[in-house]
Amino acid sequence: MDRREQMRRWLARRERLGLTFRALSVETGVPVGTLACWAWKLRNESRGVPAKRRQPSFVELVAEGERADGRIEVVLRGERRVIVDADVDAAALARVVAALERC
Repeated sequence: MDRREQMRRWLARRERLGLTFRALSVETGVPVGTLACWAWKLRNESRGVPAKRRQPSFVELVAEGERADGRIEVVLRGERRVIVDADVDAAALARVVAALERC
């Protein structure tokens, strides 16, 4: 069985059982990031998104000046916005943004 098919089966099992990527990672030995990346890739393929129209793997952040209230505004795809306090935990913000990007 090739890697793509194995990932497809593991991710289908994850959906069926309601597992987190972390739980699936523990079971399979595949890093969480790798599982999430495959989930994104397979989801785009199933939607018929052409490879060159898929979103980039990174997004450049450009500082446009501090907000008057000292908070940070992150603009996501589709013009969705997340506004947080400037002292937000970076790891927590990354998890929130990743979750929103999957929606």
